[in-house]
Amino acid sequence: MSADLALQFSAWYALDGECVQLAPLKRGHIHDTLVGTWHTPAGTRRVVHQRVNTHVFRDPALLMRNWLRVTEHVRAALAREGKTELERRCLRAIPTKSGAPSHTDASGAVWRAFAFIEGARSLDVPESPARAQEAARAFGAFAAQLHDLDPATVAESIPRFHDFAHRVANLEAAIAADAHGRAADAAEDIEGALRLAGVVERALASEGAAALPLRVVHNDCKLNNVLFDERTGEGLCVIDLDTVMPGSVLADFGDLARTAACPAPEDEPDLGRVHVDTRLYEALVHGYLAGTGALLTPVEIALLPLAGPLIALETGIRFLTDHLSGDTYFRIHRPGHNQGRARVQLRLTEQLLAGGDEARRLVEVGSRAGQ
Repeated sequence: MSADLALQFSAWYALDGECVQLAPLKRGHIHDTLVGTWHTPAGTRRVVHQRVNTHVFRDPALLMRNWLRVTEHVRAALAREGKTELERRCLRAIPTKSGAPSHTDASGAVWRAFAFIEGARSLDVPESPARAQEAARAFGAFAAQLHDLDPATVAESIPRFHDFAHRVANLEAAIAADAHGRAADAAEDIEGALRLAGVVERALASEGAAALPLRVVHNDCKLNNVLFDERTGEGLCVIDLDTVMPGSVLADFGDLARTAACPAPEDEPDLGRVHVDTRLYEALVHGYLAGTGALLTPVEIALLPLAGPLIALETGIRFLTDHLSGDTYFRIHRPGHNQGRARVQLRLTEQLLAGGDEARRLVEVGSRAGQ
């Protein structure tokens, strides 16, 4: 199969050379990703080949229009900043021989390709506060680079992606349907998710969340969506751009808080290991505020402490909904995987809410330092 695919890639893409080998890239929950080794006149190079999950992203043409608009905008911003090595700092699509940004094969599968960034790596959990801070700075800088991209020019690749009320409604519908007979076993998880949803919704309303500005944001700022330069440790390139669309900075900082302030992995089976490391959280605050610079409004800064519990809970609700619905969205590797992931996020939500006063203090200190 891989040999046949390599031959097809050689025929599809506008690269002067031949794809001679393919290996799976084992990251991400959504797409199927391969790394191709190409022999070209200039030497051997690697290319990322990705089969788009069209169950999740139902309009791949829209997805690629967004992808190109965002990467071109970020590359132009980096050039204005005087950055070097732009090809390592921003993903670039490799077009097909017809000039299209993706290829649809005979089976209807949609494939795209982009250059593999050499000398860089991702992390699933932070190695140190310094590494967490650098990831947050990179994501903050990404938001700042997009500050002048009109949200009206970027479509929703997943409608209502960070619509919290919509996610709660989806969970309630999955509970009512109980299509796979899993609700009884998940009763404690369900009760905890709905109880925490009420807590978070009331807190957001009391802090003025209705006044949050609409921006073009990443919407999936997990720690492993930053590539770090292996030599310098710099947060080099922000990746996984399929959810870059209109939204709130709370989605971005919230994903950072839930993935990089907790030293345990997203599917940690021992909930006793799921906790918020204050040193890591402080590093994220300082890094994100340094990266965004003067971008954030007072209401955005005031709401940052609630971003972590909001997105941890939303993610937990999504995992739980998928578990009840038969695991159709997130790729699983064992029975009950999504239920286990949900439990981690619910535990983390409680931890982040419990540390709310300290989170507010750290944000206040960090915002003053950036003034």
